[in-house]
Amino acid sequence: MIGSNTKVIALIGNPVKHSLSPKIHNYLIKKYSKEAVYVAFEFSTEDLTEVFKSIKKMGFAGLNVTMPFKEEVFKLVDKTDGPSSIIKSVNTVKFYPGKRTSRGFNTDVKGFIKSVDDRNFKWLGKQCLVLGAGGSAKSTIYGMLKKGVREIYVYSRTKEKIYKIIDNFRSIGSDRIKALQAIGDMDNKIKDTDLIVNCTPVGMDIGIYKNKIIIPGSWNLKGKVIFDMVYKPVETRLVKKARKEGAIVINGLDMLLNQALFSFKIWFNLVPRINMVKKILLDNVQ
Repeated sequence: MIGSNTKVIALIGNPVKHSLSPKIHNYLIKKYSKEAVYVAFEFSTEDLTEVFKSIKKMGFAGLNVTMPFKEEVFKLVDKTDGPSSIIKSVNTVKFYPGKRTSRGFNTDVKGFIKSVDDRNFKWLGKQCLVLGAGGSAKSTIYGMLKKGVREIYVYSRTKEKIYKIIDNFRSIGSDRIKALQAIGDMDNKIKDTDLIVNCTPVGMDIGIYKNKIIIPGSWNLKGKVIFDMVYKPVETRLVKKARKEGAIVINGLDMLLNQALFSFKIWFNLVPRINMVKKILLDNVQ
């Protein structure tokens, strides 16, 4: 029952109407008998600062932050954790109403690492390919660097974003990041690539991305780990190709769920079990 002591946690972004985060967190809130509610707010970027300040004043317990607000919220919180301070992107906020302060976290990094660790991937000395250079790509690259991979090739249509990432990550080994001018530049390197991560919307079940695949059809993915951050649909063309050719496949539901579980821990100091929640998500994306 919602009452005067109910904690309010919100997802903010644009768009958020499609998000499965309310289903995840409200299920967990009920399962673990927490007096809380998780809601979603969609508004324009120009209103972000005013909305954030209002939420903070009203005593919300926390926030999840999604596109396109992660980098702007980083500038609004009072303190940040280690990963978000380097990535300069926040996807989770915890408020401390008594002190009227806030702290930003980036659980995308832990969510990415756990999703790959669950497949028993051995990171040290591996060659990786990251497709995209947005917020998810930055978290992915940060995680790879911290886990000791040998080289990270990055492809994005916006090359300036790659160079910005390289410059931003100098303190943690950005000399291992290589910018690709074209996706075809990987043709001769793909046989030695161990992990490929799609951090772009290509393959999503909307608009121009629908039924598209971001990598060349000639690439053989056998034996590689293929991580597609897209979760709607779960079986993208990239995922189908990877399965058919004998790759180890990770879909976007793993990332969505794992980053959510780490956010839940920040707010409630509790790490939930994963299996039942994953079934709920699958029922909502099929």
